[in-house]
This record gives sequence, C-alpha cells and structure tokens, in this order.
Amino acid sequence: MSKIILIGGYPKGYDEPFHIKTTSGRILRKIVDELKIDPIYFDLWNSREEEDSRKLSSKTKKKLVEFEQQNFVLISLGKYIEKVLIENKIKTQYLPHPASRDRKYVDILKSGLRLLVK
Repeated sequence: MSKIILIGGYPKGYDEPFHIKTTSGRILRKIVDELKIDPIYFDLWNSREEEDSRKLSSKTKKKLVEFEQQNFVLISLGKYIEKVLIENKIKTQYLPHPASRDRKYVDILKSGLRLLVK
C-alpha cells in the first residue's frame, strides 16, 4: 500500500496540520486511528492570509511533487484544497473535509479512507 498524504489548508494556530485540538483534527485522527493507517498530515499554507491568496510557495509545490514522484497518494480534504492543487497541476484525490457540517460527508471521508487501505 502506498503512503497516504492528507492535505489541508493551514494549521489554525497550532504547530502541526490537523492538530488534535481542532475540530478537523479530532475527527480525522479518530478515523485514522480506527482504520489503523499512518498518513502524513500536510498543510498547504501557514496562515489564513496565505490560504486566502490561493498561492502555493515554491517549497510547498516542490514537496508535493516529491510526494508524487515517490508514488504517495495525495488526498485533498475539501473542494477548496482540491481546486488549488488542480490549478497547480498536482495530481490528487478528493475526500470531504473532516469538519464538514453534514455528517454524511464525514461518513464519505471514512469510507474513502477505508477503500485506500484495503
């Protein structure tokens, strides 16, 4: 099985992507633990301002290309992330964001991750 990269926006004031103290982090890490997968958590930006710009730094692009070249599976968590990566010609798969307001999207996220680890 390939290594999975779960991609989000910015770390919401914490020192790591999808920090356990955020809603997204709690939901996502619970799913990941339940499915017994060991993904790399990755954010595209460092702040809200950078995210709003929709621009990726050359360092971020380089890292994503390295992941692609190593045959990692890049997962965009949310449509916004997916769109930015498509605009930057980064191959990615889409799954709903873990903090989606509608519970059905969290279920879709869980099902999608489950399929990747089979």
